[in-house]
Amino acid sequence: MKPLLALASLGLAALAPAASAQAPEAARFNVVFSVQARGITAGEYTLSAAYGASTYEVTANRRMTGLVRAAVGSSQDYRYSVRGAIAGGALTPSEYQHQGGRRNRLVQAHFSANDVLTVATPQMGMGEPPATPAQRRGVIDQLTAMAAMIVAPGDPCQRTLHVYMDGRSRFDFVLTPDGRQNVNVAGYRGQAHRCRVQFRPIAGFSDPQEAATLTFLFGSLPNGMHAPLRIEMPSDDGIVILQARRFDATGAPPRG
Repeated sequence: MKPLLALASLGLAALAPAASAQAPEAARFNVVFSVQARGITAGEYTLSAAYGASTYEVTANRRMTGLVRAAVGSSQDYRYSVRGAIAGGALTPSEYQHQGGRRNRLVQAHFSANDVLTVATPQMGMGEPPATPAQRRGVIDQLTAMAAMIVAPGDPCQRTLHVYMDGRSRFDFVLTPDGRQNVNVAGYRGQAHRCRVQFRPIAGFSDPQEAATLTFLFGSLPNGMHAPLRIEMPSDDGIVILQARRFDATGAPPRG
């Protein structure tokens, strides 16, 4: 900047009203998981969450890799996103969507205080039996569920999450503490919260479901977030494991 212009700008700044302090930078959490099944790495799952003072956004991607990709191509790849509001520390979704799969179907779920409206292109069935309006009341999507656990105050393993996954499948995750476990993974070394997670299917599944038990490991970070380090879940192909390969966290979680 030329000296005269610099002096002029300083003079204008002195005459102008003082600017208000900038809002604190949004808290962010990013994680990359490897997806392991039958003893091989089958894919990659990435999740990025941004938390403001009163709103949040989450995006995620699932992509098959290696031999699995050679077999199925992109037919099991999906892109996910959600945005919503934060009030009293609680995350409430407003707009969720995902797209992908063999038919590249776009599913959009619009959350209101009392119900969820799902629109799918091409159309899809809503499960057997489909979730009722009462069962859809007060639910969150699966991205919001993970984002809520990341910024949960206190122990992330003491909560019940009412989940409406992919705009169709309704279930509960009942988390209870299951001790601590020493870990040294993904840039985290120390004790992690071990969560026993009861999966309780309710409605909206295309195939019959049974109750199951999952295991989550969360590492508590200095900024108050909880990093999901490992998720173990039963499936028809044995135990599927999401193992964090790397993550980063910035800012402080919303507590208002």
